[in-house]
Amino acid sequence: MNGCDTMEWMNVYSLGDSKIDSEHKKLFELAVVIEECKDNKNQLELAVKTLVKYTKFHFRSEEIYMRELEYEKLAEHISIHKQIVESLNQIVLDMSKNSQDRTYELICDFVKNGLVQHIIIEDKKLQHFKRNKLGLRAMFTWKNDYKLNIEMIDEEHQGLFKIALKALKFKNDSDLKVHIRQIIIDLNNYMKKHFDHEEDFMKSIEYPGLEEHKILHQNIINQINGLIVNIASMTLLEFEKELLTYIDIWLINHIIFEDKKIMCYYENRQISAKMS
Repeated sequence: MNGCDTMEWMNVYSLGDSKIDSEHKKLFELAVVIEECKDNKNQLELAVKTLVKYTKFHFRSEEIYMRELEYEKLAEHISIHKQIVESLNQIVLDMSKNSQDRTYELICDFVKNGLVQHIIIEDKKLQHFKRNKLGLRAMFTWKNDYKLNIEMIDEEHQGLFKIALKALKFKNDSDLKVHIRQIIIDLNNYMKKHFDHEEDFMKSIEYPGLEEHKILHQNIINQINGLIVNIASMTLLEFEKELLTYIDIWLINHIIFEDKKIMCYYENRQISAKMS
């Protein structure tokens, strides 16, 4: 496997809780076993069942933890767990009639989309709930794990971080919201320019996921526009929480999950060009 393989654990998936993180890592280890067994039907089916069983154990463990924290979105999170378990149960039920390749394809989709997305979006909401604002602020620094090794895109991603984090360095001034609003507008404008550059790059390499990626970009712009509109009615504490959530779920997750797909395609394209 290589750095493009989302069936491997990445440090950016860490939530900062040793027990939850260790269970998440175990899920990825079991996914790697599935990768290794994909050419042996019996071993593959056993590995899939083991992953499903451990996923159910982890969800029960996570739900106990959320109850202890009195997590405000517990019912919603449990409902999402149930949906995932139902999908996994269906994969197991269908193994006898599905081809070996189809079973492998379905479980890979679960890991690369269901599992990863659940950790970096839903589980990160729990992280926001349990940490105080100083703890959250400390998390939001540029890390080498976010690098795509595409110079122009990496530089602009760092620029996005600088502008977003600038908005968090506020003091309780009487005209504070005017300054914050301007910074957020600057972030919005910079983001639109960056997305244009990124989309031009995707066109230049004939990236097959361009149209889907453009929709994701528009969703991110819509989120920041909503934040701009609501600034006037927010308290400073509410604004900070919303901005931290925005940085984490919309910017960081987009970079480490969606933009990494561009990097993988680009790297594979370069390898193919050298071999031809």
